[in-house]
Amino acid sequence: MSAAAAASMQAATEPMTASTRAGAVIQHYISDQVDALNRAIAAAERYAPGSAGAVRAAIHRLRTVIRGYEHLFTETPRGGPQLDQLLAALKHTEDLERLRVHLADRFDQLGLTAAEYPKWYGALDDEVHESYQQIERVHSQMWVAALLGQVRMFAEHAKFTRDGDKPASSLMGVLTRSKVHLLDTYAKLSHATDLVAARDQTRIAARETHFLAEAVEPALGRAAAEIVEPVAELGRLLVEYRQTVVARNWLLRLPGADRADRLTASLADLEKEHLRQLGEQIDAAATDLAERWQ
Repeated sequence: MSAAAAASMQAATEPMTASTRAGAVIQHYISDQVDALNRAIAAAERYAPGSAGAVRAAIHRLRTVIRGYEHLFTETPRGGPQLDQLLAALKHTEDLERLRVHLADRFDQLGLTAAEYPKWYGALDDEVHESYQQIERVHSQMWVAALLGQVRMFAEHAKFTRDGDKPASSLMGVLTRSKVHLLDTYAKLSHATDLVAARDQTRIAARETHFLAEAVEPALGRAAAEIVEPVAELGRLLVEYRQTVVARNWLLRLPGADRADRLTASLADLEKEHLRQLGEQIDAAATDLAERWQ
């Protein structure tokens, strides 16, 4: 058994502290996410609702943490453009599933019964099913199995650099840089020409900070939790904002007769107002973060 594998096993059985080796803390987190990814993939193969989002979240956690803490290891696995293709397919399916729930909530707001739902809403079921078939086609390619094998081997046999042998407390520098990047990304909103795209970049930055802090929370405790909690809330608002944009764009792309329908107009108005409210909530959450981190 390698020294890294032994350290990971020890980290799994003993309480982690700020003195635990940094590499062992991250290796243990990666191992947990590999297990989560395997479970999510099995669910996606059954087309289980929500499984595409679970696969995507596990991949993003793995990729973010491997990239963010790569200085702890002598070598790390790389996904490449093919992984981006899989993530895009997963994202499409997740968007469609979220859209179905989102629109059903809107119908409830308008007091509609299931019998009054528009015909175009039923077509979403077919799109979701087709999107899972697309995921299956991508996932069945040999490179996916090869990449998963590399990540599993890395989780079990990673070798630490000198930085990896340092105590976990040394990782606060990574979190500090990520926090600064998040605030800088948000600050660019004030002069963005495309506000939707700029907010999406902020969402990605918030996700990265969240996952980097989450990975070390077992060892750093409150110091990491005080980052995870507010950033997770900001991220939730930004995800909701993105989903509302997806819903509004969906409505605007409906065929002419459906788009001109009174119900569609009412839905579009609800989405527009919700975007305004979310924009205010996002600004308030980001301001709160900046004040916390001064």
